[in-house]
Amino acid sequence: MPLMVLVVDDEPAVRRLLVEVLRDEGYQTLAAEDGARALEMAAQRRPDIVLSDVMMPRLDGVALAARFARWDPPVPVILMSAVYATRLPGVPFVAKPFDLDTVLSILASMVDAA
Repeated sequence: MPLMVLVVDDEPAVRRLLVEVLRDEGYQTLAAEDGARALEMAAQRRPDIVLSDVMMPRLDGVALAARFARWDPPVPVILMSAVYATRLPGVPFVAKPFDLDTVLSILASMVDAA
């Protein structure tokens, strides 16, 4: 069964692009416009990995990553940002504008490590 990736970004064009690319790569996807909605969706269908922007309304990516880290078992998160550069221990980071091959490579390495 393909892995489920939850894409979280408040920019609709970024969400659509990532969902399209991930589906083309064989992943199942869910998409949310902010961290609060992502948690609601994840409670209904647990993702295998979360790919999240950092700066979003209602619940930002850093807080979202912290919440998913407390799940049992934890849900791995990849953070993305154009302006936020602080690294969190154990959380991969992708600078925006991102290179899709870099995103896919990080995602694949997380899948292989699981």
